Amino acid sequence: MGNTLGFMDILIMLSGAYLIYAAVQMKRTGEISSALVGKGCDLKKANDPKGYIEYMSPKSIIMGIIVVLSGGADYLNEKYWHISHFNLVICVVILLVIIVYGKITMDAQKKYLSPK
Repeated sequence: MGNTLGFMDILIMLSGAYLIYAAVQMKRTGEISSALVGKGCDLKKANDPKGYIEYMSPKSIIMGIIVVLSGGADYLNEKYWHISHFNLVICVVILLVIIVYGKITMDAQKKYLSPK
């Protein structure tokens, strides 16, 4: 089971790295990445896309860093540290962070990307 968890940790770190990449690209190009908005969001009818980019870029980068660090910490625990219940603590913390980030994202979409 350790190999499976290690693989999942690597996938988690890669997803965090992609979130950072998407946020940096969004900031650099001025175009909103479809990976950073909900499915029902029509970017062509967005009210204030630049405001959304300014507001969400740093938050998405921070979220990506948290995801990378949590995946890395969990991987290190599986390989070297062997702290009991560490995986559970990481899962709970990441779940809470994802809930908060999701709320921030949904509020930002309503504020900046709702049709005019």
